[in-house]
Amino acid sequence: MRPALPVSLVVSASLLGDTFLYTVLPVSAARLGIEPLLVGVILSVNRWVRLATNPLAARLYERLPAGWVVLAALVLAAISTGLYLEPAWVVVIIAARLLWGLCFSLLRLGAVVAAVDEAGGRAGRKLGETRAIWGIGYLAGALYAPFAIEALGWRGAVLGASALTLVLGLGPALIARPWRRGMEIRAVDAAPLSVWEPRLAALSICGATQLAVGAGILIVAGGIRISELYPDGAPVLGWTVAATFIAAIFVLTQRIAQVVWQPFAGRLADRALDRTYLVAIALSACALLALTLPIEAGLFIAAAAIANFALLATAIGAEIAVARRSGAAERARILAAFHTWQDGGAAAGALAGGALASIGTSFAIGLAAAALALTLPLWWFARGAARVPMTAAR
Repeated sequence: MRPALPVSLVVSASLLGDTFLYTVLPVSAARLGIEPLLVGVILSVNRWVRLATNPLAARLYERLPAGWVVLAALVLAAISTGLYLEPAWVVVIIAARLLWGLCFSLLRLGAVVAAVDEAGGRAGRKLGETRAIWGIGYLAGALYAPFAIEALGWRGAVLGASALTLVLGLGPALIARPWRRGMEIRAVDAAPLSVWEPRLAALSICGATQLAVGAGILIVAGGIRISELYPDGAPVLGWTVAATFIAAIFVLTQRIAQVVWQPFAGRLADRALDRTYLVAIALSACALLALTLPIEAGLFIAAAAIANFALLATAIGAEIAVARRSGAAERARILAAFHTWQDGGAAAGALAGGALASIGTSFAIGLAAAALALTLPLWWFARGAARVPMTAAR
């Protein structure tokens, strides 16, 4: 069967609850009686736990029918969202976030492996399409959250998100249930590749740096910089916009890029991977440096959009390069290790963004641009001859 599309739809549905929490918890924390420090813990613990659950996910896909793993992860994701029901039960919410971390490890790895196995030489295009489908879930969750909170209150919105996750994801999960990836591939593949192989490790550092910048430093330090530059709002396209809305548009550029841009970025990477990576790094670094300047709000949003679009292209490029260095049977294990590096980078980047912003937001964002530039020598070192040709799984 061809599981990439249904598994991607399951991931998209499962992201509803996570995006809901990211959208409304920070602004609702005071009313719900949750301390700011706990907000940070709740929103980051799912990333930290993935450092342990990503390798576990790889083992499960190697030993169990892949379709059943996806179905179980969907059900657990719906349960984890439902556990947000009572905001006073902080321990329960943290446990739910840990459970969600496991679910996302399983679902993300399943979707990426399915896409790469199915795509053969067009892995970039397939990965871009896969991640664009995930982006629909991110976007839907961000739109659902404020309206649901206003109309249904916290508990109603949580139950609604949990139900929608299950309802929207169950059909695709049942379609993907016959998928038996491990049984199809394990008997025909080559000797294992170490996750610490130097070129692979260099690509993993590139991936960690990209996520540290795009999912960490840029979001945290960029949001703080908006409050510094435009404390009373600013004109955007002739309209005076409050700082909170500028910040919302700033984040929304990333969500739009995830839906609209990633399929095209993947196709570009298929055609010219090295050139795409070089141009994307250059664009993102220059855009970040622009954010360090005292520019108008419209230009700030435009520069942030360029950075987000370019960073997504670098992330897809690194994932393709990692996939090309692994054989089919070991691909789940190698990609899981790469995702662990990415998750570590994202979690560390969020913490670093706040710490560096305390020195200065321009300093934090400028340092992020320099870190991206430093991935270029690692990239060129890593881009030797691929270990195995990229072929579709049978």
